Amino acid sequence: MPDHVPTDFREHEPAVSPTDTFAVVRSEDGRWYTVTGPCPTCRATVVFRVAYGVLGPPKRLLGGGRRTPEPLTGSIPVYCQCGYPHAEKPPESPDSGCGAFWEVPVPPPAPGTTT
Repeated sequence: MPDHVPTDFREHEPAVSPTDTFAVVRSEDGRWYTVTGPCPTCRATVVFRVAYGVLGPPKRLLGGGRRTPEPLTGSIPVYCQCGYPHAEKPPESPDSGCGAFWEVPVPPPAPGTTT
């Protein structure tokens, strides 16, 4: 399969193939989720990172630090950030991909993991 299929830029929500697999990885501190997988439109491998919870350094108040947020449930909205040029992309567009966006379900935490 090619690394990228040239497509015109178009903001849209494509159907995700059931054969497409996505890795959803939670950071050790629980404040970031990284989604890796193929864009349903241009087929490039996309790495999308999203913040979750309160970011920034912990305030060292009564207790010594910030607690890890509860695991995220539901899904993560992912946007194509393939970095390839796409025809018809408006020059003022901040997108770095083909314009596709889709939802990736967050898997439940593995049994025995701490939050």
